[in-house]
Amino acid sequence: MNHKILIVDDDPGVCNSLAMLLRCERYQVDNTTDSSEALVRIKNNQYDVCIFDYKMKGLHGIDLLKVTKAQNPQCPVLIISAMLNINELCKKELKSGMLSGVISKPFVVDELLRKIKDVINGVRSQ
Repeated sequence: MNHKILIVDDDPGVCNSLAMLLRCERYQVDNTTDSSEALVRIKNNQYDVCIFDYKMKGLHGIDLLKVTKAQNPQCPVLIISAMLNINELCKKELKSGMLSGVISKPFVVDELLRKIKDVINGVRSQ
């Protein structure tokens, strides 16, 4: 099955390279650097996985997480961030199960791909 993934990161280099990588892995990918555009995409599409940067201009990743869960409660969401304390910042969302996992930047490609496959298969990641 061709799983559909949304990537939102305000860094165009990260956003575009991650989208390219996932397309090479045969995922169907929507990506944007604009959190307002992300809101429109979340409301108009059903995604199998969403990947949001934690800190962006406009809405942050946790804001997009809440909107995503309101639209599609079953959609796994991963947060990516270069912040050293990202696990602590997302502790409440991870513990509640709202957030499926956290990925530190710079990410290891194999680890990222494994986490995406895990959440698609219903395995919670940390």
